[in-house]
Amino acid sequence: MYPPLKYPDLLYWTLNTIKKHGIKIKKKLSQNFVVNPKIIEDIIKRIEPRYHCIEIGAGIGTLSYYLGIAKKKYCIHYEIDEELCRVAVELLNPNSVLIRGDALLYDWVVEEIVSNAPYHITSDIIVKTARTNTIKKAVFVFQKDVVERLNAGPGTREYGRITVLVQLLFNIEPGPVYPPSYFYPRPEVSSQLVVFTRKRLYDDLISKLEEVTRRLFSKRRKKALKVIRRDLGLSVEELRKLGISDEKRVYELSPGELLRIAEII
Repeated sequence: MYPPLKYPDLLYWTLNTIKKHGIKIKKKLSQNFVVNPKIIEDIIKRIEPRYHCIEIGAGIGTLSYYLGIAKKKYCIHYEIDEELCRVAVELLNPNSVLIRGDALLYDWVVEEIVSNAPYHITSDIIVKTARTNTIKKAVFVFQKDVVERLNAGPGTREYGRITVLVQLLFNIEPGPVYPPSYFYPRPEVSSQLVVFTRKRLYDDLISKLEEVTRRLFSKRRKKALKVIRRDLGLSVEELRKLGISDEKRVYELSPGELLRIAEII
């Protein structure tokens, strides 16, 4: 039987599948299975059927099955847990391939990435997505606080290095918020869908920007000009070109200002 797009049928199907195959849920792998079909429907509505894609964390194949139906191109599904792979492979379509392994260790030569992302590797997924120029679109379900961080503005507590990287490379479209009851086992926090659409390629300048933010954000509350002068070695003349006020703190620098710093050095 295939995963039903109806609630609570999907919940019962998931519980029965786990019981039938004797699956031991591994908390260290952030295994929280989707049991409300709204998440699957929301994801499928936002994908681009003509793009080749990868899915990170196939789990028991619930989303994998519907991706295979919606996609006109092939889809590669990664799942690190051998126990789950044995279940997911039964739900694959002819245009789908399942790879048992860590998706982060593979090259992603596709246009799209889809994932109900394992929470413990969220940051790694985001950074690799940013650095993979073939990826034009990404549809993720992250912890809600991660999406808030990606959308944060300069000067806020949530604003940081990953915010700057993502905002420079992608248009970010936050989607619906999902309560813990939409997953089994229930996570401790709410989740949120988010869509990335690439607007800029990752290049040498963005690579330099990552080094700039690594140095600067380790002193995020310090006055920006002092940190830039001391840690990046910019001259007084170069600092004047930036047009940054003396009172501005590192965490108040906009993505555009940080990009200009990378250009100057």
